[in-house]
Amino acid sequence: MSHTSSSTDPTDNPLLNFLLGRRSASTLGPPGPSHEQIKLILSAAGTVPDHGQLRPFRFVVVSDEGRDAFGHALADAALEHKPHLTEQALDGVRAKAQRSPVLIVLIVSPKPGKIELWEQIASASCSGFAIVLAAHALQIGAVWKNVPFTRGQALTRLLGLGPEEQMLGWIHLGTSTKEPAVARAALDLTSVTTSLDGNTVRPFQP
Repeated sequence: MSHTSSSTDPTDNPLLNFLLGRRSASTLGPPGPSHEQIKLILSAAGTVPDHGQLRPFRFVVVSDEGRDAFGHALADAALEHKPHLTEQALDGVRAKAQRSPVLIVLIVSPKPGKIELWEQIASASCSGFAIVLAAHALQIGAVWKNVPFTRGQALTRLLGLGPEEQMLGWIHLGTSTKEPAVARAALDLTSVTTSLDGNTVRPFQP
């Protein structure tokens, strides 16, 4: 049987080039994604690793006046988390919801059973990155943001959070208003990777 080797040069592999070229958008404006594009973006969540096919996640699409409600809920939750925040700081929290035409709030929604909670949180986190990649595929700017808290009374009411659910942040979607970010420095594989050879862990050879 013949074996065809694949090139590691991303310019020779469109899919790999696509993955390596993804960047978070720093500034987003209108227009936002259409309803059909949002459906496609959300459908990408169904492709993530998901032990037991539990779908341990759900999403809330926020746009128009919904951004005001979400911003106020974020500020109320921030005040619960840090009661001494100034009004200026709370205004800054409210403004987080206004930085793109559309937001997708990512919620981990664990299901009872034998699948460990950490696996379900990992799957939900993967769904967020799948959304970002799908937006990139549609040439829609995207950036994943979060805050130092995952719940709050106002957020619980607004998002309908169940007792075991947590907000894992939100993804801004819109049209990038700045030039694409410069390429990141190449990942130093030797600093984050080792090889297990029998019972011996060795440095990874790039």
